[in-house]
Amino acid sequence: MSSVLDATRALLWVDSAEQVAALAAKLVTALGGTLTPAQEAPYDCLPIDLSFGIGAPQLPTLPDDVLSRKLFERHLVGFARDAHQALELLDRPKRLAEDASLDALTGLANRRMLGRALGRVAAEDAIIMIDLDHFKGVNDAFGHDQGDRVLCEFGGALRATTRAADRAVRFGGEEFVVLLAAGDPEAFLLRLRHVWEDRRPRRVTFSAGIALARTDPWCALGAADRALYRAKDAGRDQWQWAVTDDYQ
Repeated sequence: MSSVLDATRALLWVDSAEQVAALAAKLVTALGGTLTPAQEAPYDCLPIDLSFGIGAPQLPTLPDDVLSRKLFERHLVGFARDAHQALELLDRPKRLAEDASLDALTGLANRRMLGRALGRVAAEDAIIMIDLDHFKGVNDAFGHDQGDRVLCEFGGALRATTRAADRAVRFGGEEFVVLLAAGDPEAFLLRLRHVWEDRRPRRVTFSAGIALARTDPWCALGAADRALYRAKDAGRDQWQWAVTDDYQ
């Protein structure tokens, strides 16, 4: 389709995330869909955030016609992939400097980067601790290669779900931290669950704890960790918010 080709070609000349977001919005309209704020999006929307970190997350709502829906999904997924690659090229000089701080298995920032990232969060940002449920059982039953595959795919799910303004970190083992910039943590976790269920190589769920950064991000990190363990104690495959006593 000419609209898809034009939008993809235009990615060669972008120099900002704002331009990429504008191209995405124009393409969605040309393909017969609409962009809807994530909090208002219907259940059957396409779980791809096309805000590219500009403002609140925006999800594309599919056309009504079945054939149009299939074409819409196929073309838009391809465009989103190309758009993220274009943004990565723009940011390459900075990324080259950070390569030593990336986790080789998941492609996420490693724990070394967490301190720097926490120093940049705002009081209204959320800190989310995530742990893969019963992960040891995957290694025991299927071997460490399969365990590594699960971790790698979960890292991909996090990259697909976070915005440019967010930061996802592999904290260690099967634990991850997401620094969510002024977003809705529960909406984010619902999107992550949806993406993860589509791509996970094993039926592995995750649990999470949520805390607001407030005035002390390190304190909030501990609060999120305590909330995570309450979620696991409550049966896993869920998330809990930190309460006042968690901010110690």
